[in-house]
Amino acid sequence: MNDIAKPKPITAYTSAPVRIETEIEFSGHSGEEIFDIMGDPKRITDWYLLAKSVHMHPPGPGGEDNFNVEFIYFGDVFEEILDWDPPRRYVYKATGDQFPIKDYVAVIEVTMTGDDSGTMRWAMHFDDVEGMDQQKALPVMLPPITEESVKRLAPMLGGQVTLFQSNFDGIAV
Repeated sequence: MNDIAKPKPITAYTSAPVRIETEIEFSGHSGEEIFDIMGDPKRITDWYLLAKSVHMHPPGPGGEDNFNVEFIYFGDVFEEILDWDPPRRYVYKATGDQFPIKDYVAVIEVTMTGDDSGTMRWAMHFDDVEGMDQQKALPVMLPPITEESVKRLAPMLGGQVTLFQSNFDGIAV
């Protein structure tokens, strides 16, 4: 009998479409090692270009870390873990006074294809961007910054970016 619980579908957390999706195929690392990098908020400043600093909160009941990230463009953003399932995946939402995305929910998943190889997927879901200026700026700004950031992340995971796509169709402008 399989004792691994089936994860809740992302629709349990959001009905928003995927706006940015990326995958890194990696080798030479276990799922636990990949999750240790992706699940460690303090590592965000090592690879995400807009991240300035991270401020940790006490661990949650499942060991998950809620935290704030201070971003260059978005100010102070609270990231709350909604689903914590190491080393397979976690789902989080991000909110902040200066953060223009009002319904941001993302999932990070690690899928093993061998003993020390697999795919790390990061999918960002949102639909509600506040302010006409932000509605115009985010589709132009966020994809290239995120793509460059995951290109910085890939060598840390022992991998390469194999998928990067964005779709801002339907964001009001």
